[in-house]
Amino acid sequence: MIISRNAWVVVADGGRANIYVNVGEIGEVSLKLLRAVDQHNAFKRDNGHDHTSQAAAGLGHSKSAEEPKDPNEALKHDFLQFLIDGLVFDVQSGQCPEIVLIASPAALGDMRQHLPASVKSKIVKEINKDYTQMPANELSKTLMHLLD
Repeated sequence: MIISRNAWVVVADGGRANIYVNVGEIGEVSLKLLRAVDQHNAFKRDNGHDHTSQAAAGLGHSKSAEEPKDPNEALKHDFLQFLIDGLVFDVQSGQCPEIVLIASPAALGDMRQHLPASVKSKIVKEINKDYTQMPANELSKTLMHLLD
């Protein structure tokens, strides 16, 4: 499989995410970081106020019946929902042509349950791995080998 030029590569786990764009030529993967988000900075707004406690309490979106009761799991769920909300905005605004989604097993399962159809339709490949700590150049090489 070839990752298209300008395709987004979203790499996530329950506490951090890196969103890259492929700037490589046809048949080449060369990733450039668009943004990095983690649980500690995900809920901060431009005004500098930290909304982490509000996010942990679930303010701002409705809770589902199957949501975890463990506070750490709830934070992971809320972080992934924050990531999904951002992707929805990016897709709806036409910024994101297609997505390669790479996530840890737990994060990928949670995201699959909550991704709306508009974002799912942009996903061209899912990879069930945790590569959040991998530098962009190594990730580019890994993807070239995985997608051959």
